Order: sequence, then C-alpha cells, then structure tokens
Amino acid sequence: MSDPPPATLWLDVDDLLHYLARHSRPSGIQRVTFELCAALRRIDDGRGRVRFLRRDGGPRDLVTLDWEQLTAAFARAANPAARAARLVTPAPAPGPRPPSAAAARVIAASRLPAAGPRRTLRAALVAQAGALLELARFARAVTEAAARPPRRGWRAAARLAGRAAGRQGPGEAAAPAARVSLGQAACPGDHLVVLGSPWSRHDYVDSVRWARDELRMRFSLLIYDLVPLRHPEWCDREVTRSFTEWHKSVLPLADRIFSISRATADDVTAWTRANGIVPASPARPIPMGTGLGGAASADAGLAGAGLAGAADATQGSALGAYALFVSTLEARKNHALLFRLWRRLLTDLPRERVPTLVFAGRVGWLVSDLMRQLENAQWLGGKIRLIEDPTDAQLASLYHGCQFTLFPSLFEGWGLPISESLALGRPCIASNRAALPEAGGALARYFDPENLDDAYRVVRAVIEDPAGLRAWRERVAREFRHVPWDHSAALILATLDAMTRAEAAMV
Repeated sequence: MSDPPPATLWLDVDDLLHYLARHSRPSGIQRVTFELCAALRRIDDGRGRVRFLRRDGGPRDLVTLDWEQLTAAFARAANPAARAARLVTPAPAPGPRPPSAAAARVIAASRLPAAGPRRTLRAALVAQAGALLELARFARAVTEAAARPPRRGWRAAARLAGRAAGRQGPGEAAAPAARVSLGQAACPGDHLVVLGSPWSRHDYVDSVRWARDELRMRFSLLIYDLVPLRHPEWCDREVTRSFTEWHKSVLPLADRIFSISRATADDVTAWTRANGIVPASPARPIPMGTGLGGAASADAGLAGAGLAGAADATQGSALGAYALFVSTLEARKNHALLFRLWRRLLTDLPRERVPTLVFAGRVGWLVSDLMRQLENAQWLGGKIRLIEDPTDAQLASLYHGCQFTLFPSLFEGWGLPISESLALGRPCIASNRAALPEAGGALARYFDPENLDDAYRVVRAVIEDPAGLRAWRERVAREFRHVPWDHSAALILATLDAMTRAEAAMV
C-alpha cells in the first residue's frame, strides 16, 4: 500500500504577530517560534505543505498569511534600523574610578526615552479595537455553515479536495499565496500546529474544537514551560488563572504535544497526571537550535550601537572587561542574586579586578524593588550597567566582547541565552535548576541559584583564574556542536507524517 499524500501543516502564528506589534524586541518564545517556522518552510522547499495563519476576528476566523509578511514583522522588531540600544546610566558615585576605554565602548549606546506609559495606552486601545472587531465578526462565525466532508471516508475526500483545489505536489512550484480562510482551504487530515504561546486567547479551545470536529484536522502544539503552574509566585494572578484554564481545556484535545526540553516534558507529564488529563501521547522533546537567528553579523551591529571595538574588550588585562547577562529583568531571572554577588566581589577584591556586569534586556515585572536598590546603590559606581532592548546585531556584539556570560535563572523551560553564549564561543556560568543543564551540558559551569555563597564561589574562581578562563573559552570553541534549527523542524515534521501514515493504515 502506497503512503498517503503528505498533509499540509497550518502554522498558527497569530500570537507571534500580536507580540511583535506590541513589543520592541522578540523574547525567547518568539525567536524560537520564528526559527521553527523558517526551518519548516526551508524543508518544505516550495512544495506548499507549510502554510501560515493569523486570526482575523473570532475563533473560526483564521486566514492565510504570506511568509514575507511574517519575516518583515519579525525583522522590524528584531533589528529596526532607526532604533539603538538604550543605556541606563547610573548617577556617578562620589569619586568613582573612571571606566576603561574598553568598558566605555561596551556600554556606549544611544539614549531613547522610555515608552512605558505610551506603550500601555497603545496596548489598551489595540485590545479594545480587537474586541470590537470580534463582535463585528460574530454573526459570520455563528452563521457559518459550509459543507464539510462526512466523517466516513474523510481521508479520501481530503485527497480529492486537495487535487481539486490544485494543491501543489512534490517538486511543483507553489502558486502565489492568496488570502483565504482555513475553513475554505484546509483538508481533513491536515495539521493545525501551534509553535508559539496563544494561551492569552481564552476562546482558543473553540478554534481547536472547530478544526478537529468540523474540519477534521489534527492539532499539535509546542510547550515551552509551565512556569505559571509550577511557580505562580512569579506571575500575575490573572496570568496564572488564564494559563491554567487554557491548558486544562486545550491539552486534552492535542493529538501531539512537543516540548523544548526533557525537563518541560516531565513537567507536562506530572501536571496532566495530577489534573486527570490523559494526553494522546507523551510530550516529546525536540532539539533546540543554536545561534542568534535573524541577526545581522556582529560587525554590522557594532557601529550602530556605539559598540565598536567591543570585541577587543577581553584582550589584555581584566581592567574594563565585562560579564554579560542576557534576559528580561524579572524576578524569576534572579538579577537580584547577581547584584548581591557583585557587591560582595567589590568588597573582597580590588575594584579593577572585578569585571563590569552588563544586564542586556528590557525591564519586566516584579523588579521594582531591585531597580530602586540599584539606583540607591548608584549601580555600584558603574560596575553594573543595563542596556535596554539591544538589537540582535548589537546583542551579538555584546556576546563577542564579554569575558563570560551568566544565567542565574530560578526556572526555565530551556535557557536560550546559554546555548547562544556557547554557540558564539563564550563560556557560561549558569543555574543548575530545571532545564538549564540541558542547555549548557558539560561546557557550562553551574551553581545553586538560591545560594549566594555557592554562586560567589563559582564566579570568583573564574575571575581569579584568567588562564583557566582562556582554556575554558578554547574548549567551548573546540567542543561546542551547533544544532541547526532544521533538525528541530525535521523531528516535528517526521512525527506528524508518522501520525498521518498511521491513521491512513487504520482506514
């Protein structure tokens, strides 16, 4: 018996577009989503199997989206030409030691006013407009009564419908994409795939039920972490409530659950068991790709961010060198631990031997006390710096110029900054919690993120051993093995194809 024709993968990227339209920088989830979409499209190679969807109203209003539109939206957010990283400059302490030329080059960046109040107002207006749009679409969603293939023999009907619609076969050039609805274009047996985080959509379960029950599609999703379920103390109460309700309603409908790490897969297994949910199959980890996807070259970003020469910062003495922590500032990421650690280093070591600590990322939530403490301490006389919203090219420059990176997070589904650091040849000192040892493997060094003494011991040992740090750096460059995003996408595609073949064999 011949294999059935391959099913189309419909990738719902609405949450990615929503995020990119409202934030100045993509975070880890958005970057992974984009990389997986790009890799799946590369593997498809024009055959038309991989298509993209966005929402245009209610839960049944999913319409096609051109790849070029998605790449343009991501490029604007990741590397906007008109934006430079914003340096938060502390007030000088009385008589501080001036930074070295190398450190000055690292932290020099254009200054832009914060846009917090305007951003909040804009988000509120957009949300209101979206609600009005959904109301306007409601009548269409309720009265939609297009004919559906019967339940019996729906796979054969799908193949006939695909041919009648002129679906491209392997090796055929894909026709220019036209904006059509999922209800018109999908065939039974196709896959609705979520690689992002649409759990803010309270009615998403209606989209999934419609796709499964009426369109006869299969539904798969990728889970990044279960932070609001495992650690609600780090999240807004409303976020925890909506996150919990979404997963309780959607996970039972999933034909396949993927995860970004073994640790997250174990969390999914434990949580579903505790809540009486029986998934169709166990959560399957996929390999995480490495690298700063979509970024310009490091050299291209140096001048625009005022970082020219940063790559030379580690040459010569430790004076003016810096350590880098790439992350949104939020309680879970544990910036507070590094603040206390650096204050202790400056007490115990000569100031010139302590590298500057650079935080690179936007200011998030539950860190107002930390920000006030940093300001009150005058950012330790300039030994801590915050660079807000660096572009991908600027971020690559910061990685290349640092002595080492740090990632003290208390809980992660993976730890993208660890693998990014190693991919760019920079050693990383990281937390030993959750999935972080999976991201760093044997090339990173670890500490207990709730034990200041343990973290201090590991970090100080690295600072006081320049020769050992050089050897560690050489080992990272020699032994790190890059994981192409195509490997991640290929596993997803192979798993879904196996599901299609297994269903066909049962007919």
